[in-house]
Amino acid sequence: MRGVLLILLSFLGLRSFGQEISLKKIELQKQKALNYLENSQIKTTTENKAFAGEWPAYMHMTNAFVLLGKSEKYRDSNCFNMTGVFNALAEAYLQDTAQLQIKSMLKNAYPELLSYRKDSLFNFWKLLPPNRDLSRKTNNPEGLLVRRPTHYKLNTRFINNAANVAFDNDDTSMGNLSLYYYSKIFGKNNGQNVSYAAFDKYLDSNRKAYHWHNFLVKIPRETNAFLTWQGKEREFKRWSFFKAAMHNLVFYLPSSCANPRPFVPYIPWGANDIDAVVNANILTYLGSTNQIEKSKGKTGAEKLIYYQINRGRWSRAGMYYPNKYHFHYAASRSMLAGKDKLNANGQVILSHLLNTQFPDGHFESRRKVNKKDILQSTVYGLTSLLNLKELGYNVPKDRIDLTMSYLLKHQNEDGSWNGGVFFSGGTVVRNVLHFKSEAYTTALMVLAMNKWAHFGSTH
Repeated sequence: MRGVLLILLSFLGLRSFGQEISLKKIELQKQKALNYLENSQIKTTTENKAFAGEWPAYMHMTNAFVLLGKSEKYRDSNCFNMTGVFNALAEAYLQDTAQLQIKSMLKNAYPELLSYRKDSLFNFWKLLPPNRDLSRKTNNPEGLLVRRPTHYKLNTRFINNAANVAFDNDDTSMGNLSLYYYSKIFGKNNGQNVSYAAFDKYLDSNRKAYHWHNFLVKIPRETNAFLTWQGKEREFKRWSFFKAAMHNLVFYLPSSCANPRPFVPYIPWGANDIDAVVNANILTYLGSTNQIEKSKGKTGAEKLIYYQINRGRWSRAGMYYPNKYHFHYAASRSMLAGKDKLNANGQVILSHLLNTQFPDGHFESRRKVNKKDILQSTVYGLTSLLNLKELGYNVPKDRIDLTMSYLLKHQNEDGSWNGGVFFSGGTVVRNVLHFKSEAYTTALMVLAMNKWAHFGSTH
């Protein structure tokens, strides 16, 4: 039925939905979005609470959960929001360098971006003073700083130690992509971009550990794809799901491999994991910086992404990314960065997008993800269609316009779009602990409107 309606729409045109898209309208609504982003960017730092140059993001527990507490929503400062907004705006600026408003925002964001970086690696959270004592046996060392949420109230020692996460390849790839864009835009190159070798250091190869979630969702072992975390996992002499499950069931015991240690960066559940969206983000960085052919992990990452595409389990492709269409966006973006030739996998992504687009142009994730996360899903759907169009796939213009029309009608008066789920706590809290940001969603829309003007406004 949906297919019949979409065919009918192609004959009736967008007028049947009461909105015709013009370049002038796109420019007007894009300017409103840029004004919102400029106004919402934090101007002054409030110590350990808010930071000049960042944009607001929120950490939202949608339901009560053991150790994490009741359903609550708090402001949060995190690297994903910083790099997500920064990179979308940078890509938009590089398409149209007359947008000086973007350049100013990027310049203001850059110092705060570096606060997540140590050497060449990036962490999801900032270094902040701990909220409480972290060990029963000893006091916190003087001047101790740990990784943790900015505002979300973590109570127990266990959950505070678990929040002190290790550096990861996801934030490292996106953070270094931001540095690359900054150098490209401002002409400053201090040789600061991370090498492919940093990612190749942690590959799914010859391991004595395996993440239980990867096992349950049937990610093959020895993929040679990139692992998520930069750090040493806790190994078994001979891994089995039963052993791993037992350790996870008694995670609160110090003897468990899943138990976090005070003052030590933590890899969740003690085992590194494999995530197709993370791998796509790494490929995007490596492709953008012309390092992709040097990487040992390239082939494994591509095979993992293709494996997830061909399985068609779109909602499960990313452990940390529950929105169904985030995978389409990340995969199509990595193809664009790697200058991939047209292939069957890109066509499968396009076919799925066209087959799941609703008659009014919107897309939906599963109900348990932010009540179908319609707006965020639609933004990802639109940017994916535009990426594929840019790559040379035969994306019908009326389908792009249909989704663009839907989104233009849902812009808020202040110029923003409501934030959806751009990240989650993963595994057992994948559908409970969500991260949202109006700035991130709005920045993606700025990029989408620029892409529409360049690639989507003509046949």
